[in-house]
Amino acid sequence: MTTVGELGAQGRPDPDVIRRAEDAVSGSWVLVTMDTSMIEDHLRFGWREYAIAWVAINDQLRGAAVEQSKMNVVHRHAHVIVAQARGDHFTYFEARHDKVPPSLSTQLRRRL
Repeated sequence: MTTVGELGAQGRPDPDVIRRAEDAVSGSWVLVTMDTSMIEDHLRFGWREYAIAWVAINDQLRGAAVEQSKMNVVHRHAHVIVAQARGDHFTYFEARHDKVPPSLSTQLRRRL
């Protein structure tokens, strides 16, 4: 596993993170993120070329509970995440996963 920080891309725009990962990581890889707006923030970027796993947690959690939930989601679905192919965009929740990216509008409606 390689982190964004190890790529020297922390704080960089999402397309830059992807480009650095593409240059640094040999073989296939999956971006694991909680950034539900990155596709909408960078519409012209070729997101369909990359495997992306969105981790979705209960937005009412705080502090250590957030970290525990993220870890639970990744551990529960690790076998599916590592099998993702280029172009696969899945959203992972603690109890299930969906073969679609998260919708920012859906996320915002849930919080209202």
